[in-house]
Amino acid sequence: MKFGFRLRLAITIVMVAFSCVIAVLAVNYYDAKELIEANYIKTLDDKITIQTERLDGIMQEMYLESRRMAYSEELHRQITQYQTSAKGYTDGILLSQKLDELLDFRQLDAAVYLYLPQYRCVFSSLAYNTVRELPDGAIPEWVVAAENPFQPLYFTNRFARTSQHVFAYTHVVQDGDGNTIGMLCITVDERQLYYELLSPLMITEQETYCLLAPDGTICSARDVGEIGKQAVTSAGYDDRMNAQIAENDALCISVQAPFTGYRLQCLSDLAGLTAALRTRLIYMGIAGAILSVLLICVACKASERLSRPIDELVRAMDQVGGGDFSARAHIQTEDEFETLREHFNSMVSRMDTLMEQLVQEHTQKKQAELNALQYQIRPHFMYNTLNSIRFAARLQKNYKLAELIGSFTALLEASVQRKGAFLPLSDEIQLVRDYLSLQAFRYFNCFETIYKLAPETQGCFVPCLLLQPMVENAVFHGVDTKRNDNVIEISAWIERDTLYLSIRDNGKGMETSGVLDTAQESRRLTGIGLQNVAQRLALYYGEAAGFRIDSHPGVGTTVLFYLPVSHDPDEYTV
Repeated sequence: MKFGFRLRLAITIVMVAFSCVIAVLAVNYYDAKELIEANYIKTLDDKITIQTERLDGIMQEMYLESRRMAYSEELHRQITQYQTSAKGYTDGILLSQKLDELLDFRQLDAAVYLYLPQYRCVFSSLAYNTVRELPDGAIPEWVVAAENPFQPLYFTNRFARTSQHVFAYTHVVQDGDGNTIGMLCITVDERQLYYELLSPLMITEQETYCLLAPDGTICSARDVGEIGKQAVTSAGYDDRMNAQIAENDALCISVQAPFTGYRLQCLSDLAGLTAALRTRLIYMGIAGAILSVLLICVACKASERLSRPIDELVRAMDQVGGGDFSARAHIQTEDEFETLREHFNSMVSRMDTLMEQLVQEHTQKKQAELNALQYQIRPHFMYNTLNSIRFAARLQKNYKLAELIGSFTALLEASVQRKGAFLPLSDEIQLVRDYLSLQAFRYFNCFETIYKLAPETQGCFVPCLLLQPMVENAVFHGVDTKRNDNVIEISAWIERDTLYLSIRDNGKGMETSGVLDTAQESRRLTGIGLQNVAQRLALYYGEAAGFRIDSHPGVGTTVLFYLPVSHDPDEYTV
């Protein structure tokens, strides 16, 4: 079925209405999704905040308990008694029992250890391993200088029945004179802390909780294998509460405990929260699509009769487009379509007359294009031939000949095929280098070329083949083949928005009656190259550009160009 104008209009109206419905549904969906996510994040924040406060409460009790026991007079008397005793097994048991008696903190399998470095012994409040002697040079893991006394230590305790991860607070034990006699350590089991704080939060399978140290290391998690790893999402958290939603609807929310600096983190999949909402949106989208199809069918039937005159015009236009200028539209409606038919038929009649003229002009144009293509293939054939010779020279290891042929090809392409009246100075200098390399080979390297080019001049645009005629004069009229000290110096610099280009040689020189400035004395120029350059500068720049020739017999010749600085190739295009 061909879709006519009226049918397309009807479909457009239906699609606009359908798009509006979809847009409203999408806006409502995303608003509801954001509201659900915000409420969910707020709920998680409240839950995690409560548990972080409990964590801080437990750790504060441990911290205060370690200080209280470290300053306990009963513990000091028991240590003194041990120091004055025979230090036998029974004496160690009495000290361990005293540790157990003094320990008031009984949560999470708490244990207290006392390290006496003088005797290299560790005393424990546990019912097993109550006294352990350490080998020479060994010290317990928890005998370290804490950077922050409020942050608990986290390490693997090897003094328990089995090795276990523990959180601990330590405190120095001193005698009456302030001398350190030992180190006290109170520990709680990491697994017990997990079941006390994190396990109650595991309400849904989509949530995963873990406890992070201030440096981002996982200290407690459901999967023991994750302990000790670095949490990828923990870097860069500076606020008390941080929430991030990744592209895959993964939510990472964490709350920092103010006392310990530890963070309780939750990783959750937000996709499950909005699954029902997405399903409802899909159903509504399907219903909208079905409604749109029905509306399109109704619109097709209603517009079929109205589109018949347009179909007749389209049929006639197709025949005319196929080359049949005898086709005419036949419409009898006595309305605007009949007027359109009359104008169309009149237009086709005029087109039939004009086509005969166009066929003749097309034939002439085609012949001209064939001639242009034939002229174009000739230099292309020459370039291919020169490149073939250059590659043959390289294969025969005649690199100098290959280089000269390459330079000649570049010059030939610049002279014949280069498009545009202006090019960067760097390209113009490269053409000069190619030309001089050919002339150096011709004259057996009897002259030296010196380039003094300011870096800021390389991007300036200059007329194409501006320097080549002057360099050619310097070679042909300035180089003395009987001398080996011939020098051609090419310089470029910028002063006050003016670009200066200089070609100087120390050759024969010529009679110019002083200095010749083309801005005032262009008529005195002789030679096609000089006149061509002077005329092009006048056409492009007017009196703002020109060149001066300063030559003296036996001294040499200097040609100095001056033209406005330009970084736009079309700025001075005629």
